[in-house]
Amino acid sequence: MEYNPHYPTILPEFIALSLVFVLNILIPVSAIFAARRLKRRRWLPHTTAFLWVFFSPLTLAILTTPTMAPDEVGGPGDGFIVLPILWETPLVLVVYAIVLLGLHAKRQNVSAPHLSS
Repeated sequence: MEYNPHYPTILPEFIALSLVFVLNILIPVSAIFAARRLKRRRWLPHTTAFLWVFFSPLTLAILTTPTMAPDEVGGPGDGFIVLPILWETPLVLVVYAIVLLGLHAKRQNVSAPHLSS
């Protein structure tokens, strides 16, 4: 993954890949903490986090696609940089959903009145 000045990208591939990997973890975690501090619209940080993680492969593709002449054709391995993010995306979304369901169940158990016998 060398940077080629003849085919400029928005970010070098290794920086863009690292950035998207880290943001796919940090954004859902920060959404959980942000939603706890909100009184209204607690769903908004979670929606934003979900959309970020869902569209992160597209974001990575935009950041790392080189600028080419109109008559040029991409090589056979041009899209391989997106594969790690395509594998990470469902994993992060499933773990995020499990954590949210666990937090919701915990909040329901705390707010339920206890019957004393």
